[in-house]
Amino acid sequence: MSDPKRPLTDLSPAELEDFLGGKRAAYAALTERGLALDLTRGKPSAAQLDLADDLLRLPTGHKDADGVDVRNYGGLNGIRELREMFADLLWVEPDQVIAGGNSSLTMMHDTLVMMLLHGAVDSTSPWVRAEKVKFICPVPGYDRHFTMLASYGIEMIPVDIHEDGPDATAIAALVKDDPAIKGMWIVPTYANPSGAVVSESVAATLASMPTRRHPTSRSSGTTPMRSTT
Repeated sequence: MSDPKRPLTDLSPAELEDFLGGKRAAYAALTERGLALDLTRGKPSAAQLDLADDLLRLPTGHKDADGVDVRNYGGLNGIRELREMFADLLWVEPDQVIAGGNSSLTMMHDTLVMMLLHGAVDSTSPWVRAEKVKFICPVPGYDRHFTMLASYGIEMIPVDIHEDGPDATAIAALVKDDPAIKGMWIVPTYANPSGAVVSESVAATLASMPTRRHPTSRSSGTTPMRSTT
């Protein structure tokens, strides 16, 4: 049997055939067990959903603290009470929190597309006009973050992630001399799938490291602050 630690691209045709045969045999053995499993990723069980039932009975009115009728269209920042609640959990000010819908991927995608079409706040031109756009991607990471970048032809630069967050030393070395690096996907609190939490020291390093474009780093899209998804 082929060495499971070797990349498939390094295997000979005979080794690939051996590898495929082993996987097919394992799959056949699994199907013969007749299991009926719901492997939908991240889907809460009915018991978990029941825990939130009382939340639906909490509101006693339809206006928030700012007097906004929450049944209608509101501000882009989200309901103030929600932002205040999560600001406390994230150790930031409410003005630094956006309470959007239940899909962080939608917000991340919208931000990425806006950068590509219009550039960041301090960009001289839209990212799409650049010869190359690169993103730092802490690994292991969330496959849909990577798929989003791949769909727009953005080059991904993998960087190891540890228990206290991504390798800040490696990132600092990368961004110091490469203006094509425009951003980084990072979930600082309970990263997917490792569960890593960025330490205060790593966050401080990421926020203050010099980049090729700026003498001190600036964040576009995602930031090295604590966040939740």
